[in-house]
Amino acid sequence: MTFAAATTAVAAAAIAAPLALRPAHPEPVVNISVIRPKEGQYEAFLELQLAQHRRLRGQVKGLRGARLFRSAEGLVLISVFDTQQDADAFREDPRFTDHMAQVRPLIEKSEAGVFAEAYAVGSI
Repeated sequence: MTFAAATTAVAAAAIAAPLALRPAHPEPVVNISVIRPKEGQYEAFLELQLAQHRRLRGQVKGLRGARLFRSAEGLVLISVFDTQQDADAFREDPRFTDHMAQVRPLIEKSEAGVFAEAYAVGSI
């Protein structure tokens, strides 16, 4: 299954399930990055990303958790912070900027954004 087909299938399943809108109150900050490593650099990128995860586990203020999803076409990294201030502080942290300097040459394309949960179906 292609990356596009998988995301379409997930969206279709979510639409078909009962919808529970979230109340309007401060939500955690969800950063989502869609990353396509350069040809031949997938494993090198993944190795650096996993090493960063192991190094920083439990040491980043306000980081609730993260998930890295992989497919043949690329990766999706989801990081959840308590507040926008926590997310911004980490983005300026040398541990993050140094890591980005290492992985950036391995990336063909990357798109990132800040999201808020609109609905939830089940647990992940």
